[in-house]
Amino acid sequence: MSEFKLPHVEDLATNSKLPGQLTENFKAIEQAANDLRGEIDSEEQDRKSEDDKLNGRIDKLNDSVNKLNDLVKKLDSNVNDHEQRLKKIEKLLFGFERVTVTDPTDDIKASQSATEISDTINDEDGSISTVVIS
Repeated sequence: MSEFKLPHVEDLATNSKLPGQLTENFKAIEQAANDLRGEIDSEEQDRKSEDDKLNGRIDKLNDSVNKLNDLVKKLDSNVNDHEQRLKKIEKLLFGFERVTVTDPTDDIKASQSATEISDTINDEDGSISTVVIS
């Protein structure tokens, strides 16, 4: 009968360079792992930098949105004020009372007053009232 020999035992016994090769292979693997860690760290720093830039852009956009929302609120209030002024003018033109209309956009004249003068309210011929703006 022949004697059975394990191949790895035979290789270890006959190849004296194997421990040195294992050490070199381990060092090469360790160097590759270190290089990979360096690349990963570099990529991580690049991504953090890009994230910071992106967060800055997001903050600027949020500020712009907030400013636009404030402007919308202001314009809504201006529209409401304008509608109230229109109602007063309609009431003045088609009603019979005195009102003061203020134009906030007019820097030269701080306010204008309109007075309706109607001597012919109950007149049957359908005459129109007169409006004086001063």
